Amino acid sequence: MTAKLYKTAVGAFVVAGVILFVAAIVFLGGGKMFSESLRYVLYFDGSVSGLAIGAPVVFRGVPMGSVTQISLVANSRDSNITIPVTIRIDNQSFIRANGEALSEEGQAEIIKRMIERGLRARLQLGSLITGQYRVELDFFPNTPMNFRSSDPESEIPTIPSPIDTLQRAITRLPIDQIADSLVAVLNNLTEAVGDGQLKAALGEFTGAFHAARALLEESPLVGSLQRSLARIDGATENVNRELPAALAAFERAMNSLARAADGLRGAAGSAEAAIGRDSPTMNDLRRLLKEATAAARAIRNFTDMLERNPEALLKGRQGTR
Repeated sequence: MTAKLYKTAVGAFVVAGVILFVAAIVFLGGGKMFSESLRYVLYFDGSVSGLAIGAPVVFRGVPMGSVTQISLVANSRDSNITIPVTIRIDNQSFIRANGEALSEEGQAEIIKRMIERGLRARLQLGSLITGQYRVELDFFPNTPMNFRSSDPESEIPTIPSPIDTLQRAITRLPIDQIADSLVAVLNNLTEAVGDGQLKAALGEFTGAFHAARALLEESPLVGSLQRSLARIDGATENVNRELPAALAAFERAMNSLARAADGLRGAAGSAEAAIGRDSPTMNDLRRLLKEATAAARAIRNFTDMLERNPEALLKGRQGTR
């Protein structure tokens, strides 16, 4: 009886351990072990150093899957070596607008359309500390869609990473010519310093600078310019000092002229009543009144302009701008 209980306890313990083990795998794997996924192959031209199996595959920062295999394939015909990288894209990465999951065929059709619109894969540095890379998927519509596998339906075209582009640009630079030119410049500079040519050239430049400065200081043009500026400043001060009185006199004259025009208009009205409405004298008087009124308006406008822009007496009408 004791042996049976012992065997039963051991069996229950083993079963519980297996259940816990399976539950741990499902929990740690996020349920992806038993979920369906799509497989795609990528062909990168540059080095895949830093890319490891299990590296994440992201689309604009959203995790979509991981790298499952990195191979090295040699072509016997042209002795060329390619590095196909196999990735897995989870079916849970795409859902419908109503929240329903897509079938494997539906997801494959979506990725196919995305590739036609410019979906490309490239390597991206995932961490500066570890130096590990990840596969980034994004839209690059102006890039070519080159397929290298025998099954384009299971391939996503790739583009060079920014680091690969920078490395290729650096390799195209004429480093040797730049270094030779720099060495030649340094040699010429060393010879010039050794022969004293550089020191002499600096001395001549300093002398020319001092001579030009002395010429400007002793030139009568500088004095004339300073005197002209002083005259302009004095004239401006005079205008600013005398302008208010002049404006007041203009305003008084304008008011007197306006009163005279009003008196003349009244006299004209009396004369019109006494003389005829359509007589030549009356017509001349009307014309005179109009001209007097226009002159009064012009004087008023001129006075207003001087109040706004006193410098117009010196600069003319352009000072109103």
